[in-house]
Amino acid sequence: MNLYKFEISVNGFLLKVHFCANEESGINYIKNYISKFQKEVANLEMKVNIYKREQQKQRRYNRKLYMFTKTLHEKAAYQSRTL
Repeated sequence: MNLYKFEISVNGFLLKVHFCANEESGINYIKNYISKFQKEVANLEMKVNIYKREQQKQRRYNRKLYMFTKTLHEKAAYQSRTL
């Protein structure tokens, strides 16, 4: 069951959404994805929003919503030098 939802955004645009069962494996996946993206595509600052699925309060309501938990900011991997 997917308890966590990770949203990666760059410059305000949603890049990827990843669903995961626990937070640790999701963070590991996100960090690998971000480092690969920054090396191969563009070296930009990225923002990751982490959501956790809320507990179901009413029995007849089948869908559970995701509640915002925290935000992670990944800075650019390296700074370009200009001479």
